[in-house]
Amino acid sequence: MKVRRAFRKFRLGDGRRVVLRETDSGDLDKLLAYINGLVHEKKRDESSQLFTGFESRLTRRQEAEWLNELSRRIKEGDKISVLAEVDGEVAGNGDITRGSYSEARHHGHLGLTVREAYRGRGIGREIVRVLLAEARKQGLKTLDVEFLSTNKATVHVYEKAGFKRVGTIPGKVYRKGRFLDSLITARRL
Repeated sequence: MKVRRAFRKFRLGDGRRVVLRETDSGDLDKLLAYINGLVHEKKRDESSQLFTGFESRLTRRQEAEWLNELSRRIKEGDKISVLAEVDGEVAGNGDITRGSYSEARHHGHLGLTVREAYRGRGIGREIVRVLLAEARKQGLKTLDVEFLSTNKATVHVYEKAGFKRVGTIPGKVYRKGRFLDSLITARRL
């Protein structure tokens, strides 16, 4: 079995240990539980601040296909991925996808989710720190991230990490009978 690279370890306020590490094929069932937990949260919570996606539960096969594609893209240098684990459970997951065109290979798009029970504890902030460091190591020069403009906690995390607001897409998301704006932030590395 492959040894997983740990990027960082720290403790939550309640003393539990968080490990930020690489994702690997052994994470399939944990990731499936994680993504389906986000789907459940989004359906249950009328005011969910989760961005797009997470609309229907995934099968084990669908998640395995996603994980295989993620592994391939990491090996090819097209993706950086960081998984946050607490007590053997996926608490958060973040990634950066490198631009696919030659003129944009220096740029990446960041995505991040944290399980509801772990929000507000610094896990997202630490995943972003690790992703920024790894992006620099891989030669990326700029990053962007897009999320719901109503997600004040996310705005705070990215502003603290040096991201600046660069745009809004009015009404990008239609949810529960309302159009919601997305906010785009970006930064140089």
